[in-house]
Amino acid sequence: MATEIVLMPDADGSGDVIEFCVEIGDKIVAGDSIIVIESDKASMEVPSSIEGTVVEWLVEMGDGIEKGRPLAKVEISEDVIAEVETLVAEQSADTASPRAVSAAPSAASEKLVLMPDAGGKGDLIEFFVQPGDSFLEGDMLLLVESDKAAMEIPAPFSGSVIELVAELGQTVEEGAILIKALGAVESNSVEGTAALSVTQSDSKTSEPLSTPKTLASSSTVAAASIAAVSSILNTSLSAVGTSQVYAGPATRKLARELGVDLAKVKGAGKRARILKEDVKQFVKQQMSTANSANVVVQSGVPAIPSIDFSKFGEIDTQNLSGIAKATSAHMTRCWLNIPHVTLFDEVDITDLDAFRAAINPELYGLLKKPTILPFIIMIVAKALRKHPQFNASLHADGEQIIYKDYVHIGVAVDTPAGLVVPVIRDADKKSVSELTLEIAELAKKANDRKLKIDDMQGGCFTVSSLGASGGVGFTPIINGPEVAILGVARADIKPSWDGEAFIPRKQLPLCLSFDHRVVNGADAGRFMAMIHQCLSKIGNTLL
Repeated sequence: MATEIVLMPDADGSGDVIEFCVEIGDKIVAGDSIIVIESDKASMEVPSSIEGTVVEWLVEMGDGIEKGRPLAKVEISEDVIAEVETLVAEQSADTASPRAVSAAPSAASEKLVLMPDAGGKGDLIEFFVQPGDSFLEGDMLLLVESDKAAMEIPAPFSGSVIELVAELGQTVEEGAILIKALGAVESNSVEGTAALSVTQSDSKTSEPLSTPKTLASSSTVAAASIAAVSSILNTSLSAVGTSQVYAGPATRKLARELGVDLAKVKGAGKRARILKEDVKQFVKQQMSTANSANVVVQSGVPAIPSIDFSKFGEIDTQNLSGIAKATSAHMTRCWLNIPHVTLFDEVDITDLDAFRAAINPELYGLLKKPTILPFIIMIVAKALRKHPQFNASLHADGEQIIYKDYVHIGVAVDTPAGLVVPVIRDADKKSVSELTLEIAELAKKANDRKLKIDDMQGGCFTVSSLGASGGVGFTPIINGPEVAILGVARADIKPSWDGEAFIPRKQLPLCLSFDHRVVNGADAGRFMAMIHQCLSKIGNTLL
């Protein structure tokens, strides 16, 4: 008998041991789950790469384990050794042929492209390939839109498309089948690979077959499955953490949304795993208990009653896009939780407009003259540095204020799928021409649904410009957890008194909404005054 060690597969992250799937003395085969580890994002069963009998655990319950950590000692049976010897003999019998040493020509096998772990579900909105198309590993196959952003799904292998299994508009979750494809694989079996490995090793050394070095080649039997598990671990266990309950990310998210303490929920899944249905059942029980105790349970905000509009005429009902639904929920949260105050002003931008019109875009690498927006962003960035209370966020506990030493400004962009707010990073360090190019690039990515989640995170302040169609003013909703937002309406020619006569001047309406828990009226007045002065005296600002 020989003993080998089962190691933790390659994974970008770590987790804590929460369960042993087998006991000392149990027989296992390659691919059998031996332990369960859990991070703050997911739980994962770790498979064995070796066939044999578990003789000793090298980890304990609650241990944090990472890539390469020894997990268990497994005793290799004589049957397995004999099988390897048989494979070696079969391979040696054909050594006269050069083909015995080299892998067989690649053959085609049917494979499935599955929805990866993308932090939730999304709607399938576009295919980049069609049946018969060939693709390489890493090529983008389709586009899925979640409630946060649009994501391109890459090919996990090279091959050609047989069938588009999922349909446009379908909501797909992790593990859903997206595409059926013909992928290139090695035609020699996994056992053949093991035999080849042992043959080559045997030709170089006279060590007994039962030595750990020779037996290690038998572990290649499960190489493919371990590679797949490592890929899953890389996406599932990307954060180090510990958890007191056995539940998946979707269940935890639902519990957070409903305000449920998972420690109080009894899991009905395998090994007492808590499922979504368990959380919903727990909420029903709590509601029932409250009702039986004559406790009135109701929402803080009365709901708008449902109306059958078809009674009054023809209607057309369409689903909101994922982005539109996310925007709706976020704006509702911000409006209900942040005490808004809006300060209105009107700025004379006649000189700024004349300066802008005189710019030669070719001299600055621009396709066309810049709009007023990059000038506004440049000035807002300066104002945020001078007035740090606007470059802050209120802590979730409501007792601390977080001041930021960076200036990232979000720009609201209207797209066919809904409103998105990509973020310009380090806006205070960029020129007007650089801001112009970046605004154009982000707007194009937004309209093409190419924005990534990182493109819309980290904002300190938001500018929402309605452009030429903007009207005379509006009340912008603060994009929490930011504490202020500047709304820009439509500029218009108006008469202005110069002391002797009325003269035509171009006036730009500005609307500053601020969180009155963090910013008071005097602060807002000074902030708006700086923006007003810089916009009206653009020459001094550029100096």
